[in-house]
Amino acid sequence: MLSFLSRILGKKRGEDPKETTGLMHVAHESKRKSGRRESPKELDWSQAEYVPLPPSPPTWEVDGRDEFHREYSDPSIGPVFQAGFKGQHTKVVKLAGNLSPEQRQGRVGEVIAKAYGKLIIQRMKSGQLAAAAKQSIEMFERVPGHAKDVDLRRFNRILKEMEKSGKKHGYEPVDVASPSSLPLFEASEDAPWALVGGRKLKGGERPDPAFTIAAIDATGTWLLDRSGASADQSGVKSVLRRMDRHGGLVGEKALYHDAYRTGTGTTGSGIAIMDSGGGLHVYDESLNIVTESNLREDPRVVDHFRTIDTNYWGDFKSQVRAVNVSPDGDWYLFTLADEAWCCTASGSAVWGLVMPLKEGWKRVVGRSERTGVAQDVEEALRLFGLSLPLDPTDIKRKYRKLAQVHHPDRNAGDPTATERMKELNRAFEILTGVDPNTLTYDESDVTYFARTDPDYVMELEGFRLEITMTGGVPQDWVYAASFAAVGGGAYLATYSGKVIRVSREGRPELVYDIGTCPNEIVDVGRYTYFLTPTRLYIIEDRTKLAAFLDVFQQGRLLVTQEGFGLLAGKQLQWFTSAGAKTGELTARDPIRAIYATNSGTVVQTRQHQVEIQGLFM
Repeated sequence: MLSFLSRILGKKRGEDPKETTGLMHVAHESKRKSGRRESPKELDWSQAEYVPLPPSPPTWEVDGRDEFHREYSDPSIGPVFQAGFKGQHTKVVKLAGNLSPEQRQGRVGEVIAKAYGKLIIQRMKSGQLAAAAKQSIEMFERVPGHAKDVDLRRFNRILKEMEKSGKKHGYEPVDVASPSSLPLFEASEDAPWALVGGRKLKGGERPDPAFTIAAIDATGTWLLDRSGASADQSGVKSVLRRMDRHGGLVGEKALYHDAYRTGTGTTGSGIAIMDSGGGLHVYDESLNIVTESNLREDPRVVDHFRTIDTNYWGDFKSQVRAVNVSPDGDWYLFTLADEAWCCTASGSAVWGLVMPLKEGWKRVVGRSERTGVAQDVEEALRLFGLSLPLDPTDIKRKYRKLAQVHHPDRNAGDPTATERMKELNRAFEILTGVDPNTLTYDESDVTYFARTDPDYVMELEGFRLEITMTGGVPQDWVYAASFAAVGGGAYLATYSGKVIRVSREGRPELVYDIGTCPNEIVDVGRYTYFLTPTRLYIIEDRTKLAAFLDVFQQGRLLVTQEGFGLLAGKQLQWFTSAGAKTGELTARDPIRAIYATNSGTVVQTRQHQVEIQGLFM
């Protein structure tokens, strides 16, 4: 009987003395094993090497959010923000007239300038040119620091249209550079590059603006049209295009699914795409499908939602934060809340990991206080039509079957159904120790989360006050994941700012602590890059911090074996692999495509291109 009960209740896991890493680790405290068919293993990083890094500043410390909140609460400036958020442009302009020049600086000046721009365009469209000209002058006087070249050129255009229609005015045109007078491409003075071969592209050479750069890897570039606008076929949701390193078209594929999440490896040549319905699609460099899987119906995902009682929000797609494909294209991984699963192309799990809970939480299972003597256990087994020896799954399976037959909801009008159901519940409690009222009859175990430590502790004059908040999310979600360049390992990054490198077998090897979850993780072998909203970390040889850059709003990360770039609209900054800046390129128009040549790199806008000799990708 003892072995039977130990199988039902589960064995308490012993704790071996382990060398600490300085990280808080909360052990799994379930009293029973989960009812999942394939449970993830709780990640234990106590034996992994701990790599602390300079914490990444939170976004609000560098984007002026604190200053904004102070201004928003100001009785004079706050109403301008509130009207701007509601699109009440006329009200914004009226309120701006009551502010001093000093109050119209900073973010509130941006709101005022935007409101003026919207109103001026409305006046132009309705033919009210005089009113548009007057508001333009008013804008230049009130927020001169926020008037852009486009606003100045618009004013001059208004004056020309007024003169053309014979309307008199007393305004003088303003001095502003013509777009055609600006250089198409310009390199910074410190850049060791030569710009050659600048020319206008022919019609067939021009990049399609529907496509954006999804990734640059070892052999080429992935371009993605997320709208499907470039395809002539009906029903197409997105289009995938593959270019080689020199800009030659490898292939293009119309996709009948959207592209909600993507994942690629810089050293590989495949791409993983998850659509908004939860379908995972992995393509090789020839655009052949490697594997497809409906993650919503994946048994591991189904079991997760069946057995984990938590306060999730949003759609399923928002809970899968990352997908990726291994460099060889034979494995894929996906994350689900605080879990990460690495699978073969056929869908078999290589490993599954669940992150430790946040401090002050534990996993528990709904349990009953009911116990029974040996005779009670025997009667319960007889009611279920079972006998020893048996597996706990036999009890669960039998309970579901009998509950479906005797549940009062299925036996309306039968006064005995309720009593039979109570007998089944009592028998189930005696045999398992689980309160069936915490379950639905088609469930096995339900894991939920409870607080172990208070959120706040105050001691005053000998009294101790503990305050525990009932809200909050106990899990540390995996927000980013990427395969390692070699060895089959992977990186898993959590919301709390931990980046864990795991081995091919799913064993934690390194734990990087950066304080903020990175948006991107890129590993190219010797160097690994973590990009947060405010900082880029360059790690050399897995543990050494080679450099870090504050990169708030400086563009998306493009990593190659020769270095990396930050691409933002009309600007490309380029760095060595170790983080030393080599120079930057500024274009008159937004940069649409980047390709390698034998002597450098080609950069294309919508209508022009230039070769940057000496910039090797």
